[in-house]
Amino acid sequence: MNKIKNKNTVKPLRGFNDWFSADVKLRQFVTDTFKQVFEKYGYEPLETPALEYTKNILNLSGSEAEKQFYRFKDPGGRDVMLKYEVMIGMCRAVASNITKLSFPYKRYQIQPVWRAENTQKGRYRQFTQCDADTIGTSSIIADAEFIQMGIEIIKKLGFKKFVTRISNRKILSGLQQYLNIPPSKFYGMCMSIDKLSKIGIDGVKKELLEKRKLKPSQIKKIFKTIDTKAYKNLTNQEIIDQLTPTIGSTEIGAQGLDELSQIFDYLALSKIPLSLYRFDTSLARGLASYTGPVWEFEVIDGNVGSIAGCGRYDNVIGKYLNQQDIIPATGGSFGIERICDIIKDQNIFTTDQNIASTLVTIFSNEFANQSITAANLLRKNNIKTLLYPQADKLNKQFKYANKKSIPFVVVIGPDEAKNNTVTVKNMLSGQQKTVTVNQLISLLAPETKN
Repeated sequence: MNKIKNKNTVKPLRGFNDWFSADVKLRQFVTDTFKQVFEKYGYEPLETPALEYTKNILNLSGSEAEKQFYRFKDPGGRDVMLKYEVMIGMCRAVASNITKLSFPYKRYQIQPVWRAENTQKGRYRQFTQCDADTIGTSSIIADAEFIQMGIEIIKKLGFKKFVTRISNRKILSGLQQYLNIPPSKFYGMCMSIDKLSKIGIDGVKKELLEKRKLKPSQIKKIFKTIDTKAYKNLTNQEIIDQLTPTIGSTEIGAQGLDELSQIFDYLALSKIPLSLYRFDTSLARGLASYTGPVWEFEVIDGNVGSIAGCGRYDNVIGKYLNQQDIIPATGGSFGIERICDIIKDQNIFTTDQNIASTLVTIFSNEFANQSITAANLLRKNNIKTLLYPQADKLNKQFKYANKKSIPFVVVIGPDEAKNNTVTVKNMLSGQQKTVTVNQLISLLAPETKN
């Protein structure tokens, strides 16, 4: 085949990607890790459609999110949109099958979603969202168990330095009540605090003052509460004790502190190292749907930041049933592409283009049948084998194997055909030997058990 010049004239849409072998294998490693641990904790797989009626999604994700909807009229004139996030599709599915499911219902979902947002490294317009949720229980054990599970997943993915930041939206509600901030300003307050890592203390203070219209005295007390430096040398329980006279003086604030105590007791009982989680009073989580414990898994190496947003959201699924009943739910969401980018940047998981472990050459058309027979025998013995599809110069076939990182190359030429043998070359060591096909199978099988 003649050498093809790359003119870069055909590209995917911005924010969309083509994934070739190395990336596909990395993504498979990541998703397989999630699936194995999810199922270990009793979560069941779920898939929902790529398209949803827009009316089922509006007013649930917030006005900012709605600007990013891929929304259009289908050929039947229906107002539809591509899935913005898997959680809302799951809520709709659970609501429409509420009488068929057994509760608590634990599900995981790994599917693509679409958002028309500004692209940057690790942020795409089509990406794979990885969610797990427990529906139908108010028990804080479900929240604590998810934190335990998430820590196990992150370890299995190969991250060494990370921490789980844990808080509770009820604590912010208690703070709002304690400071006599009007309920109408609560969500805006949470949105601003959630930007702390992006715009800094001064930026958040300015936004709380100018955009949220809070009083300077209220802002000062907010930062006295959420400033993590003030709790640097305190244990999680000591932080709770310190907040009890203020936030804990409100009913909802006391509930939030008690729920955090339950989480920390669970993690201690499960022997999770204290270095892997902490009570972070600055954690707000911006989504309006959160109603209780919230947490993020943050990778420390390379200043990566959060790789997952998680929390309890008890008021969402009931909206699909057109009733006010609370259907409790808790869980979290991981971005597969972001995790894969970090793994690549930190060289945690190395992969290459190689799928096959062995390349069978075709020496010439005269000996093509022997090569085909050898390739088929190797495959029957579960040895991943690539048969070079045509007679070509052996040097070219060896270069091809090198480029594809294939560790073994098999040659059947005139001498091998005459003696019913093959010559196999180890591309890493350069050594080669002539053996029978049965010996070749024994030689290669240990190298290809996985």
